Amino acid sequence: MDMKIAVIRSWAWCAGLLVIAGLCLTRDARAQGNVESDRAALLALSNATGGPSWTDNTNWLTDAPLGDWYGVEMDGDGRVTLLQLVGNGLTGPIPPQLGNLDQLRWLIIEANPLTGSIPSELGNLTNLRELALNENRLSGRIPPKLGDLVNLEYLQLRRNQLSGPIPSSLGNLTNLRELALNDQNFAEHNEGLSGSIPVELARLSSRRRLPDVGNAAPAPRHPRRNTTGVATS
Repeated sequence: MDMKIAVIRSWAWCAGLLVIAGLCLTRDARAQGNVESDRAALLALSNATGGPSWTDNTNWLTDAPLGDWYGVEMDGDGRVTLLQLVGNGLTGPIPPQLGNLDQLRWLIIEANPLTGSIPSELGNLTNLRELALNENRLSGRIPPKLGDLVNLEYLQLRRNQLSGPIPSSLGNLTNLRELALNDQNFAEHNEGLSGSIPVELARLSSRRRLPDVGNAAPAPRHPRRNTTGVATS
């Protein structure tokens, strides 16, 4: 009987080890898959916006860690948390694949001649704190799905060619501190944003003391780049 109990305990111990090992392998595989999906999203951005011709494309399209790519920072798990490409000569549309960067907290692509519409897929970036697309040539309507960015604190879309009404869904952004939608009519034949400010957004503004939609917001706040490629805040 004692031998039988010992055998059963031994089998149970081995089974436990196998379960733990399986869980670890699954977690590692999942993490690696997420890193690869981040890499794929950045490759899509480069392909869509003329990456080889950017002002600075250091380490892009290489096997270097993503944190070593110019304008990219990552966390300790190798996931992309910041993408900052300001005045870097990006041309063309924003690819929808950027919506797959599910750990991204800062998306700052300003002062580039980007064209096309804002992809609704950016509304999938629920960890995003700042979305700054100022001073591009983006057109079309503001996607209502941006109202799903529940952690967003800074929304900067000024000086583009956006048109149509302001989505009422932006009133869902209860953590919003700064909002800049002004100067959408500087392009020829573009009437800019139309209609009134949604009541949901007006109520949010009164509670959070947001600047008026027609005024430029203060400078965005985001972590400084460092030599390690890992976000520091």
